[in-house]
Amino acid sequence: MTVMRHLLTLLLVSASAEAAVHATNKDQQSTIARWTGEKICEMGVDAFYALPDPELKIMYEQDTSMLYEDIPTAPNDQVKARITGQLMGYLMAACPQQLENYKNR
Repeated sequence: MTVMRHLLTLLLVSASAEAAVHATNKDQQSTIARWTGEKICEMGVDAFYALPDPELKIMYEQDTSMLYEDIPTAPNDQVKARITGQLMGYLMAACPQQLENYKNR
């Protein structure tokens, strides 16, 4: 699993060194969680995490107002918890079976 997929599992995406330095705001964190949840519900956990990074980048930038590189690679615990909590809440409401698959991954 690449760094990008690992981050997407918890947060989503790999970023450049410059992007890793800047922090995401709460709206951006919500976007990350919601987009990931939507894609997991559409595709399933395994198919989503099997996507190659270039394809994830294209999809993310087409679907959101953010750049793929805007997602931090080393979020602090608070940011990680916020995004993961929102992602799990989305999965619980929208596709509970995928939440179980996500937890078991």
